[in-house]
Amino acid sequence: MTRTAFLLFFTACTAALVQAQPLPSAESILDHFVEVTGGKAAYQKHTSEVLVGKVTFAVMGLSGQLTRYSAAPNKEYSVVELGPLGKIETGISGEVAWEKSAILGPRIKSGDEREQALRHARFNSPLTWRTVYAKAETTGTDNVNGEECYKVLLTPASGKPETQFYSKKTGFLLKTTATASSPMGEMAVEVEVSGYKEFGGVLY
Repeated sequence: MTRTAFLLFFTACTAALVQAQPLPSAESILDHFVEVTGGKAAYQKHTSEVLVGKVTFAVMGLSGQLTRYSAAPNKEYSVVELGPLGKIETGISGEVAWEKSAILGPRIKSGDEREQALRHARFNSPLTWRTVYAKAETTGTDNVNGEECYKVLLTPASGKPETQFYSKKTGFLLKTTATASSPMGEMAVEVEVSGYKEFGGVLY
């Protein structure tokens, strides 16, 4: 066998071995995320949260202030103030998901939109994903901004599944893709996550 033929054979064998390596379970990936962002004990010390930020809709030339209040186990109230469009308020009252805005007025969410709102209102969701999703599976790998990630498909008992991308290197969640339900129909949503910072022992 010539040197070139040997190198080609070795490369092919190496590639086959890499491809044959089993993917880690979704459960291990999701539990590892909890550990690298602070650990279960640190999460459990958090019982309420206030999030303040800026929301920008560049295409529409709009920006505003977002304030979100949440508490265990699933209490949530958010308000976005968008200048000329006024306030958009959303919240969870027990098992009721609601919204109030100047555009659509007050309304009760139903169907997939309601289920999605209830899932996202779950406090400390990285700890409670087993009660939120009926199935979790690792479906492959992908690249997010130059970083190799595991793809985890999360399927709820009701509603559309979503895919989360976790860095092989750090274990951090770097991206989520999902289908959002709204009065205007379904929309594909992609959220990229970066700039993790520590708050009360947990990286957010």
